[in-house]
Amino acid sequence: MKKISFVINGLLKNINSRTKEIELLLGKDFNISFHISQKSTDSINLSRKCIDDGADYVIGIGGDGTLNEVINGVMLAEKSKRQNVKVGLLPTGSGNDFAKSMNLDSKVSTLRELIEQESTTPIDIGKIECKDNQGNDYTRYFNNIADVGLGGEVVVKVNKSSKLFSPTFRYLKSSVEAFFTYKKKKIRFISPHFTWEGAVLILCLANANYFGSGLGIAPHAKVDDGKMAVVIAGEISLYDYLRNLYRIRNKEVINHPGIIYQEVESCTIEPIEDNLLIETDGELAGNLPLKMSILNKEIEFLSPKK
Repeated sequence: MKKISFVINGLLKNINSRTKEIELLLGKDFNISFHISQKSTDSINLSRKCIDDGADYVIGIGGDGTLNEVINGVMLAEKSKRQNVKVGLLPTGSGNDFAKSMNLDSKVSTLRELIEQESTTPIDIGKIECKDNQGNDYTRYFNNIADVGLGGEVVVKVNKSSKLFSPTFRYLKSSVEAFFTYKKKKIRFISPHFTWEGAVLILCLANANYFGSGLGIAPHAKVDDGKMAVVIAGEISLYDYLRNLYRIRNKEVINHPGIIYQEVESCTIEPIEDNLLIETDGELAGNLPLKMSILNKEIEFLSPKK
């Protein structure tokens, strides 16, 4: 009997009803277990333990942040133990951008179909080597999008904002507020085929298309091509951002002299002025400088076939 381990964001309000639904639809045919996070980064350790305990599937229940922690926990497990494990997501969190890129819904019945059909996509994983808040070397993995610049400031504001409003409204409000307080800082971007230096509003390393609660920032990103889509926004005003917001939501390429689209297989990003925060999938990951590399088709992810 296949073993499915669910790693649940402990902040979700409907945990009991969700677990009962899962037991009803999956409990007879699979060996299922539930692991609930109690604090930030808990899901990393829980996911790693699920691998050590012999899970065949590790499935996050939450949003992008929960999945990011699950991915990091899986990646920290020994390769021999995790290489046949399938990772999945029941998107029920405040941010579900990777679910949007992968055409996932929140139905347990859909998840069961994916498992029964062994429907997976081999996805790339980004590896970032950077510095933590104490200046120590730190490694973080990401499945969706990592960014430097405004993104980290927005995450701080979103986390402090009222949960009474929708995720989309909270992100938009926090973005507008951050525009007024954030000062563009100079960085140096270096890769084998592309270099850039200048003051940056935000620089994204994108494995998938969406971030920030539905912003299609990287139309050219593909989760399995061994490359990271790069989007650099330099001299962009708040007016430019708001005027093009609907185009970004529609995953359109923005024709603006302050925006650059590229693709890389590896890169380094160095601060020239003051340091910048690094954000990965809605979670603060560390500080510059960073080195990014790609693990091509590293994880089998439960999703509809393309």
